[in-house]
Amino acid sequence: MNRPRVPARLLAREPLPGVAEALGSMDGFLLRDGAHWFVTRHDGMISVGRVSADPSQVLARRAAWSDPAADGADTSCSPLPDGALAVSGREAVTVHEPDGTVRWVHRHRDWSHAPGASGACTSDPAGRVLLQTMAGPLGVDGLSEGDLCRALDLATGEVLAEHVLPSFSAAYAFQQFPDERPDVLLTASMGQDGTHCLLVSHTSTGLDVRAAGSAEEPYVGLGGDGVLIGQDVGGGHLCRTQDGADDVVVAAGDVLPEGWVFAGWTPGFVDDRRVLVSAAEEPWAEEATHLLLDGRTLRPLADVVYPRTPGVSAVPLGDGTWLTHDGETVQRWTTP
Repeated sequence: MNRPRVPARLLAREPLPGVAEALGSMDGFLLRDGAHWFVTRHDGMISVGRVSADPSQVLARRAAWSDPAADGADTSCSPLPDGALAVSGREAVTVHEPDGTVRWVHRHRDWSHAPGASGACTSDPAGRVLLQTMAGPLGVDGLSEGDLCRALDLATGEVLAEHVLPSFSAAYAFQQFPDERPDVLLTASMGQDGTHCLLVSHTSTGLDVRAAGSAEEPYVGLGGDGVLIGQDVGGGHLCRTQDGADDVVVAAGDVLPEGWVFAGWTPGFVDDRRVLVSAAEEPWAEEATHLLLDGRTLRPLADVVYPRTPGVSAVPLGDGTWLTHDGETVQRWTTP
């Protein structure tokens, strides 16, 4: 398809061991406390790196903890506003202080009945509670009534509220919005049973959980004013969802070469006007074309041209820049 070609301009690069694996995991790239973060695992350590607000750098700072799941057990991590780290495992969530000591542990029912399920955690935008998903109660028939989301006091681990989710035995991920919203996005991927996209907030009366409009895709990019850009598992379409506006859906076949799909796992906003996505001949391709789309219509604006063919990962930061990786090196780009 004939589209304008826009050259990518390299701003910075930095080695980050484990980044390739991180960008294929649920917690590898997070939006927390108004910033973007990498969570990588390498040589028995969990490393958390905050992406710099200075576009001439990749990371502003890093911190590291011993990986409590070095045996390969599933965990999901989240940096916390005070520099601590929350680690969600199959039987408990643990908050580790910046010096590595344990602040508290909250144990919950394990996921033994659901090998593919995994919890997730995040602080709420106010930085007062930890939101944690976990296995919920079983009914008299032995089937799950739904997984749980709990609000835990960030200082003590005390249970402040809980809510039974409409999802069950799911793989969860939390993302905060880039602007100051009181809720966070929770995606609950249930394989063939589909995906729930939920907005979760902690209030004086408990946990408020509601559907995020019509969004029901596992890969979601967040923009200002509550905009969601969803990409389905197979890469067959993109959907823009926002309260008060009609959904915008674009099929891959309408904007990409025949047989191509949207690839990668990180669609999102380069800035408030443009969305960046990857496209390839198959969802699991190692190389891809990166496209800029109109942020409202999702119609293609241009192909991004690099010095050499990029990998499938393209991580937009919302400030006019985005990240890719070349092996274990992260690169930061912009357009002229």
